Amino acid sequence: MIVAWAELLILIVLLLFVSVIVCVVGLAAGASRVARNRPREQDTDEARVIQEIHQGLARMEERLDALETIIMEREEDRSPY
Repeated sequence: MIVAWAELLILIVLLLFVSVIVCVVGLAAGASRVARNRPREQDTDEARVIQEIHQGLARMEERLDALETIIMEREEDRSPY
């Protein structure tokens, strides 16, 4: 009786594993098909937008660093030690 339950459990786990693999392969195939059908112009536009976002974030990081420095200096000036 215990062997039957163990075999059933193994069968269920294997079926779940196979179904997950089939889903992942199907999604990957669909994504690659969509990527192949996309025009090159759109890729260029997306790359440009991503570069602009990256540059904006880099400038924001520099400003945050400057603000952190200002705040730290003010706190040091207020510190009694």
